[in-house]
Amino acid sequence: MPVWSPLRLGALVLFGLLAGCAAGPDWRAELADRDPRDTRCLVQLAAFDAAVTEAGVADAGAARVAGFPYLRVDRLLASFDDELDSPAAFADWVTRMRELDGEARAIEAANLPASQREALSSTPGAAPALNACATRLMERELLAEQGAGPARERLRSAVEAPDHYLTWRRALGLYPLTRLGLALGYNRWKADYLDTFEAPFATLPAEAPLVRYAPPTGELLDAAVAARWLREAPRSPLGFVELDRQALLRLAAHHAPVFLVETQGHDDRFGAPYWFAGPEGPLPLVDTNRPVADVRLSHTRFEGELLPQLVYTLWFPARPRQGALDLLGGRLDGLVWRVTLDERGRALIHDSIHPCGCYHLFFPVPPLERVAVAADADLREAPLTPIEAPRMASGQRLAVRVAAVSHYVEHLGVADPGVDVAEARRYALKAVSSPPDHGRRSLALPGGGRRSLYGPEGLVSHTGRLERFLLWPSGILSPGAMRQWGTHATVFVGRRHFDDPRLFEVAFARPASSFAASSDAAEPHDHPRGEPRYDKRISDHE
Repeated sequence: MPVWSPLRLGALVLFGLLAGCAAGPDWRAELADRDPRDTRCLVQLAAFDAAVTEAGVADAGAARVAGFPYLRVDRLLASFDDELDSPAAFADWVTRMRELDGEARAIEAANLPASQREALSSTPGAAPALNACATRLMERELLAEQGAGPARERLRSAVEAPDHYLTWRRALGLYPLTRLGLALGYNRWKADYLDTFEAPFATLPAEAPLVRYAPPTGELLDAAVAARWLREAPRSPLGFVELDRQALLRLAAHHAPVFLVETQGHDDRFGAPYWFAGPEGPLPLVDTNRPVADVRLSHTRFEGELLPQLVYTLWFPARPRQGALDLLGGRLDGLVWRVTLDERGRALIHDSIHPCGCYHLFFPVPPLERVAVAADADLREAPLTPIEAPRMASGQRLAVRVAAVSHYVEHLGVADPGVDVAEARRYALKAVSSPPDHGRRSLALPGGGRRSLYGPEGLVSHTGRLERFLLWPSGILSPGAMRQWGTHATVFVGRRHFDDPRLFEVAFARPASSFAASSDAAEPHDHPRGEPRYDKRISDHE
């Protein structure tokens, strides 16, 4: 562990200020004018970040904000930067960026090698103390009544939505030309794949024995009860639903689908990733003895509302290679299934990807419908909607058919407990916000210590696919590799991210009559933790 002298720490801070343009052209004057406590905090943040970078344990889930080393931002928060019309909304916005940074720093600290972690723990650079000083710095610079104006404007200018497309790769790969081949390959994949949705769900043949995975609750709750949970949940000034771990798991269990997985072998069974001591270092494996789905709460923006989403992630040990030249096979595979809920807590739309960001499919629930987008008329990959999702009657649960080997979603239907299957299992739900692993961001290593499943660029090591040598002109880093939430680029032709906050708003709409009926029938929203912003936000966008 290197010795971080005050001179070296000061140099790190100055380097960070210069690199992030934190203080404008006259950074010397800016640093001199800072409160000494703020300067000490910046020094500690720089020392911690240097140790994290040196150890290669940086967390890629959210992007850093230039000039504000105590904040990180995701695409959803970045979308609010020009509509913060009240002090409460601005405070909510900034505090959530601070929480993203604080969680990432706690995870990074846990993943540091023992020697570096122990060295930091004996100084004010330990994660709890560091997060405390970072929060004080945020409050003085951005939330205090006096003197925060210039810093707030600087922050608005500095916040940018992360982009996981590398433009320089597209330029090097002659993207205007190579996208023709990328589009051709995508259209061939669609032609080979989408035919499974043409047959009725109940008659779709299985190419391997079916294993039924049911969620942890044996009996569905009444839909009105689940809707009331969501309606009565506290909301922040920006409209974020606030659910504790227990409430999240309860709601997720209600909306969780049944997965019907064609199973040829071990690689078609899902479970929990872990690190295994390989001959050349840790390797990611999956424990399939206890099926589990990771669950997170996210949000999207739709028709003036901030709607909650339940995201379920299944991990398979591999997509087994079907030959030496199989471009798509490799270690680890998975399925990400997302349910976006409407104002009344009902499913509005389902969509899915694999953890590589590939194979993005949309399944709107009527009366939501797909509308025309510009990409329908050019080479870009338009939102792919094979079928509508069935509306669930009381007591029904959605069933998702999953193919063997490829783990493609093959069809959707209503779960029928009476259908014969080779095996019936029940899967658990695991909240990604729970320490110590925070949704696979800090897993135990064999022999001691911890390490994220994801590297500093958000990729899972040892999961690269041969397709990356053909698809690199798309601008996506290592196409086909498994990657972290917040880093999922989902199309090779065009630009789209799985967590784009206006993803559904662009391509889907409700008929005006159905929206009015839904609004009239819905009970008023209460916002115990913030202002009642929904009606105001709708009027702002009219």
